[in-house]
Amino acid sequence: MGRRITKEMRLRRRAEYVTVQQDGKKLHGRHVLVLARKRPDPELSGRLGITVTKKVGNAVVRNRIRRLLREWLRLHDWVPTGWDIVVVAKDSAARQLHPDDFAPDLLKILRQLP
Repeated sequence: MGRRITKEMRLRRRAEYVTVQQDGKKLHGRHVLVLARKRPDPELSGRLGITVTKKVGNAVVRNRIRRLLREWLRLHDWVPTGWDIVVVAKDSAARQLHPDDFAPDLLKILRQLP
């Protein structure tokens, strides 16, 4: 079983998201786009941010996708140490109803990180 996603493990400020977006590596999947940036100190724990834009359904759908992605990442402990990760849901994510529906996409993308 995974662990809780604590405050230290989350990207919380807009500036942190922007830094990952500008300096990070883009990895595309069918339902998600992952932006990944190596942290200056590789010993620091990995941090996670999840974004679902207004292009994806209404607020209920967006919140459900956010919860599903967060739960999958928490259960599978897939935030690599020393990385800032932003997961951006694409509009096709609105049709995914279970956390495991994102699994093939996320596994393929996150394994590409060194």
